[in-house]
Amino acid sequence: MNDKEKTLAEKREAIIQAYQKKIDQIDAQLADLTAREKLAERKRDTRRKVIMGALAGYHMRKNPRSDFAKKLAALIDEYVIGDRERSLFDLDPLPKDEQDNRKRSQRIERKEIDGEN
Repeated sequence: MNDKEKTLAEKREAIIQAYQKKIDQIDAQLADLTAREKLAERKRDTRRKVIMGALAGYHMRKNPRSDFAKKLAALIDEYVIGDRERSLFDLDPLPKDEQDNRKRSQRIERKEIDGEN
């Protein structure tokens, strides 16, 4: 390879490296944007859950004998498993074997639901 060919090869390599650097920068920007969008969606989802929970709690307090209040209380008792979480609803802790059974059942239910989607 002569000097002219070496210079052209070096220029080509420099151009390729410059484009690769731009590609890497764009990839990083895209990853950052994707992460920010996921974080924003998690925040929106959390906010929706807080509002729904507050609304349900308000309804339960205002209408404790309604079918909705009774059903929600039953669901809370059924699906809230951990001692700390149950204490938030003034529920007694579950025996360890019952906690394990409910956790297992919930995992199975989630798999079934995820499999349907």
